[in-house]
Amino acid sequence: MPEHAARLAGGLTLVGNLDAGEIELAEMQAGIALAEHYSAEALRLFGSSQVTAELREATRLLDWLLSGWEERAISLPDIYQRGPRGIRDSATAKKLVAILEDHAWLRRIPEGATVAGQQRRDAWRIRK
Repeated sequence: MPEHAARLAGGLTLVGNLDAGEIELAEMQAGIALAEHYSAEALRLFGSSQVTAELREATRLLDWLLSGWEERAISLPDIYQRGPRGIRDSATAKKLVAILEDHAWLRRIPEGATVAGQQRRDAWRIRK
C-alpha cells in the first residue's frame, strides 16, 4: 500500500507541476488518503462477494425442497430426517429455514399442517 500511495502522490504532484522534482507533503498526504480509500473499497467489495457456509447450505436445502420433496409444505423433522446430508439436527434445520424464510422461499403456516402424513405444529409452505 505504501507504494500505491507514493505512485498516487507522484501523479498528483505532476498534475500540479509537470516539472516538479519532488513530492510535497500535501500531495503525499492526499496519495495516502486515496490509497486507504481504494484499499477499503477493495475489502468491502471482496467481503460482499463472499457466500457464507450457511447460505450455501440453505441453497442446498432449497434445491432439495424444489427437486426432491413432493409436498407443498415441509416441517423441521422432515428436513433433518429426510433432507440433504449434513442437515441432521434441529438447530441446523431451524437456521436454514430462517434463511429461506428471509429470502421468501418458505412461508410459515401459522395453524400448522399435515406433512408426510403427520400433523406438524411448525410447518412452512414452499414457494415453487
